[in-house]
Amino acid sequence: MADVLLALGLIALLGSLLRYWLPDFDVEAARRSIGVLVLNVFLPALVFRVICSVPSGPEMVQIPLVMGIAVVCCLGLALLLFRPLAMPAEEKGALVLASAFGNVTYLGLPVLQGLFPGLALQVAKVAILSEVTTTPLNLSVGVALGESFRGTVSRGVWRQALRAVVTMPALWAIVLALVWTGSGIPVPGFLMEATRILGNTVTGLMMLSLGMGLRYRSLHRPWPLLLASTIKLLVSPLVVLAAARWIGLEQPYLQAVVLEGAMPTQLLTFVIADRVGLDVERLALCILLNTAASFVTIPLLQGWLLS
Repeated sequence: MADVLLALGLIALLGSLLRYWLPDFDVEAARRSIGVLVLNVFLPALVFRVICSVPSGPEMVQIPLVMGIAVVCCLGLALLLFRPLAMPAEEKGALVLASAFGNVTYLGLPVLQGLFPGLALQVAKVAILSEVTTTPLNLSVGVALGESFRGTVSRGVWRQALRAVVTMPALWAIVLALVWTGSGIPVPGFLMEATRILGNTVTGLMMLSLGMGLRYRSLHRPWPLLLASTIKLLVSPLVVLAAARWIGLEQPYLQAVVLEGAMPTQLLTFVIADRVGLDVERLALCILLNTAASFVTIPLLQGWLLS
């Protein structure tokens, strides 16, 4: 496990240092371009291959349900803890969002495939189903909560959020794969090979892009950031574990989904916070803090699960 996390951390570190090594290189533009390609090409290809290759079972419903329960519980706990605190509303809203929505693909997928090399397709399914649960909730509930902290709820933002959910390429890739496999028509070999080649590039690109999105800033007044990070890194996986056992999710999906619950804050949260006017500087610090901390908490959680 140490080799896997160190390798992933090295790629992320490389991405985070590009802005310093290549001062004339537009890191933000490159990161956005990578994000567009991953979202619209590489990830849908991986989704299609995984759904077509791995037999579907009750986990197709159980995993989204478990992840949804965890998001709602963490949001509720964060609201309960942050609301009474003497902090600007914009910072409260940003840290509430940071407490609930995990980086289940950009970090979760590489970590799971590294930890479970013999079950790469099965754990990729966990990451995919976690993504199509977490991202729509972030785009809808997250936007609504963010606007509530700002005291405004505009119809335009809701329409944009709904459009983003409905047009998620990964979601449509799942639909296409399920329809195709349900029809009984074999998937052509060249198509599966193309999706394999495209899907194999996802891990490296995601980790590089993750690092490119992190910036080193001075850490001041850290305790609210630590509170949000504790909810995301420690409370969330415990909620996922309890919900998964209650629902009856079986291995290897149970262990993988618990690790997905332990992932640090989703980078999309930063985009949403910026869109609705929350404190993006504090949120960026929180993401940097809990992403770094996750390279310690995830191995500890994995060791506890195995014991």
